[in-house]
Amino acid sequence: MDRQPVPATPPPAARREELARAWTTNATSSAYIPRAVVEIEEVLLELVDEMLAALAGDDRPEPVGMRIGARLVNEGFIDPTALAATIDSLTKGLLGDVEPSPDTELARRVVALLGALSAGYADGLRSYTLTQQEQVKQALFNAMVRTEHNLRATENRFREVFTSSAVGIAITDLDGMCVESNPALSQILACPPGQLAGRTLPDFFLSDDADPNPRGTPGDVRAAYRRVLAGGAERVHEHRRLRKEDGDTAWVFLAISLLHDGAGEPAYFVTMVQDISELQLLQDRLSHQLLYDALTGLPNRQHFASKLESVLGRAESDRTVTLCFVNLDGFAAVNHGLGHDFGDSLLRTVARRLEEVARQLRALVARIGPDEFAVLIEDSPATPNLDGVIDRINTELAEAEFIDERGVGIGASIGAVRCATDEMSSAELFRAADSALRKAKATGRRQWAGYHAADDRRARERDALAAELPAAWENGQLSVAYEPVVRLDDGTERAVAARPVLVWEREDGEPLDHRECVELAERTGMSVQLGPDVLTEVCGHLIELRAVLGEQDGALARLQLTRLQTGDADLVGAVHRAIERTAVPASLLEIGLDTAAVLDDHGDARDNLEVLAALGVSTGLCGFQGGPRELDLVADTAVNTVTLAADGAGAAGRDTASPVLREETERLVAAIVAGGRECSVLDVRTEAEARWWAAAGATSLQGGVFGRPVAAGALATLPDLTRPVSAG
Repeated sequence: MDRQPVPATPPPAARREELARAWTTNATSSAYIPRAVVEIEEVLLELVDEMLAALAGDDRPEPVGMRIGARLVNEGFIDPTALAATIDSLTKGLLGDVEPSPDTELARRVVALLGALSAGYADGLRSYTLTQQEQVKQALFNAMVRTEHNLRATENRFREVFTSSAVGIAITDLDGMCVESNPALSQILACPPGQLAGRTLPDFFLSDDADPNPRGTPGDVRAAYRRVLAGGAERVHEHRRLRKEDGDTAWVFLAISLLHDGAGEPAYFVTMVQDISELQLLQDRLSHQLLYDALTGLPNRQHFASKLESVLGRAESDRTVTLCFVNLDGFAAVNHGLGHDFGDSLLRTVARRLEEVARQLRALVARIGPDEFAVLIEDSPATPNLDGVIDRINTELAEAEFIDERGVGIGASIGAVRCATDEMSSAELFRAADSALRKAKATGRRQWAGYHAADDRRARERDALAAELPAAWENGQLSVAYEPVVRLDDGTERAVAARPVLVWEREDGEPLDHRECVELAERTGMSVQLGPDVLTEVCGHLIELRAVLGEQDGALARLQLTRLQTGDADLVGAVHRAIERTAVPASLLEIGLDTAAVLDDHGDARDNLEVLAALGVSTGLCGFQGGPRELDLVADTAVNTVTLAADGAGAAGRDTASPVLREETERLVAAIVAGGRECSVLDVRTEAEARWWAAAGATSLQGGVFGRPVAAGALATLPDLTRPVSAG
């Protein structure tokens, strides 16, 4: 059966004072309490009354106990021994009237044990709290030490960077006054460090530069500081020009930013200054080299073209400009004969003389090629006409130049064009002047020519065709055809050979014949490239030609070469390879070399003639005019055929030929035939011409009246002529 709780019986009220005094005595004797004894006793008496009331009541006493314990701490009872004395005093006072028994003794011992446990716990808690406080204090101290150390390290690093940096650094107040600067800035400004403090940094920068650079930033540098301060830019980078303390100027790269205080407000400007004077000088030199000729100091082609565009762009539409291209005659001979140093001196002389012309005419001179100059004139009422301009240039260049006691005459070909500023673009004006120069050079040396649109249009059309020629050969539009070579023998005509010719079947125009194709090929040098291919193709048709023309003596194909082909160093090799590749007898092929090229010994022309004959290839001379040197050449070589030039002696059979031409040509034909050579004539157009040549004693005739060229695949259609030719 459960035991019923017995209500506690508190001690009589008379003992309350005794209990309070005992509690005070024990507490003050075992621990230090910073209070007067009387005050302590009054407090404890009050607490005893609260405890007695709690024990006498029906409510649980624990809340009262917790409140009393908290008040004891507030009253200074914080020593653990004070807590032990308190529990001991209260135990004796509150349980003193209980009858002695094992249970009461156990209760007292339990209360004493719990009191000691509470005191020990309180002491341990205090020690733990103190230990934690010490650890926190030590951690805070260590953190403070580390922070201070890191701050000092950061400051040292910043100071080292600030001091040893090659970039000038200044810290200024918001008015630009220098607060601190590094040695590099003092060096850049040529100002001792002690003299920078208190100076206004923007005062060093030039705001109105008399010699501005395109890469510099115009205006006052203070505007950049104001922009950064106003928040318009976080930082500013500019190229600026400054004046040093010693008066010299320098180009610098400037960087401006802000330092803020702890509240985030702007406090200082940080200005970094890098001296880029040497880099700027190098850039200026490179720019000058890019735009000016290193030898003469004149503007180069690129710079001149830019100036020309500028002149055309700013001039009024009713104004005119004159552009002259001046090309030195025979300059290659000067370089080759007297050396390049002499040639360089001559070019500098020409540049100075043309600058004098430009000064007179208020013009611009440039060197636009190795031996070519340009003169651009913005015409005014005082500008002479083209004849007058050319006269001034020629007059200035006319005087011989003496270098190292050796005199050299200076001559030039000049192309000139004058037009309204809105008539042509700069590129078109350039091309027009170049076209006029080419026309002048074609008429001889020391000549000049103006620009004519019709002539230029025709020249451009020819140049376009010449440029398209290689592609025409690749795609098969340009091909080899064959026209008959007819021998005049006993009053009859008999096809004995074929002459390979070029034919260009154009998709967007009229076909071009052999003469036009050869002219275009010679203009670009394509003729030399075509030569081996044509040789190989002709050799590949020799066997078929023999089947068409029958067995007979002499060559079956007569290939006539141009001037460039005649002098080609690889001509003999190309002929040899073509014969080997097609495995045909060399005697079936005749190579006609250009007469003028052989006489001039152009390239390897003379050697080619001799070596081809040694290989067993039949040789001939084409483009023959009949002069004494040419007749002497025929006598000294083993050529088989002499083909008269179509525009010279070869025109004697035409109705328009003069009696003198016919008489002299008859003598020429007789001399050739008497020397044992075959005399052949090109492009015989009519029966009347054929009869005249037969009467004159010509051996063979080619093309014209005997039929149009036939393609390689139609060789069987070459004519078999057996009709008589009248000599009357």
